[in-house]
Amino acid sequence: MHIYNNTHSTTIFCFLMLILFSCRSTNYLSSIEASKQTVNAELAPTEDPAISSLIQPYKKDLDAQMNTIIGETAVDLKKKRPESTLGNWMADAILRQAENLVDTPIAFAIQNQGGIRISEIAKGPITRGKIFELMPFDNMVILLTLDSAEVQELAQHIVQSGGWPVSNTIKITQDSTERLDIIIHGHPLQNDMAYQVALPDYVANGGSDSGFLKGKPQQKLDLFIRDALISDLMDFTAAGKVIESRIEGRLVLWEE
Repeated sequence: MHIYNNTHSTTIFCFLMLILFSCRSTNYLSSIEASKQTVNAELAPTEDPAISSLIQPYKKDLDAQMNTIIGETAVDLKKKRPESTLGNWMADAILRQAENLVDTPIAFAIQNQGGIRISEIAKGPITRGKIFELMPFDNMVILLTLDSAEVQELAQHIVQSGGWPVSNTIKITQDSTERLDIIIHGHPLQNDMAYQVALPDYVANGGSDSGFLKGKPQQKLDLFIRDALISDLMDFTAAGKVIESRIEGRLVLWEE
């Protein structure tokens, strides 16, 4: 298992951004979205040679980290609704890495659609920088324990939203009456069961219109979603594997 720590990269980012904006520079960093700002291509020369020479060693270090290949996908990973190859891999990665930390089975994992910031990862090698583009925000993995009614409400919200990524441990099927058939780990949703769910802290705190989850007790894993994805890729690579995500009918919406 790899747990990637991005503290060094974050420090470099903050250091560079502080210098650049305090000096009113027009410089740009490698293409990573952060706080609704697009951080673009290459670092241009600054007006101050001293600042330029100060930044350069950090830029080289950052470029080297971001350009490092950490995994590979055998298929194009695309963002779509209600289910997608990109979303399926992300939800499965969150589930795997969360289970590695708690050392106990988790019912299922979800990722809100809006938190996915690029539309596709093309077939082939995947760099660390590509995962920063995919998940530029510092969202954390949270565990919630939900009863069957709360799982039903969450599933209904996912369906009404047009579909979010869910892990391969849950299947949600909507019939013509809009009733949901929910299967978790191969078993129908049970009224007397409690279900542990891994999800972004943004959603657990009510984001993406998930106010019904706000205020529920949270188990924090000290794991960025971005780092979970990086660790998952590195685990696959260490095992000599590539990502082979596919559409599996995890989320089936009724179509008239």
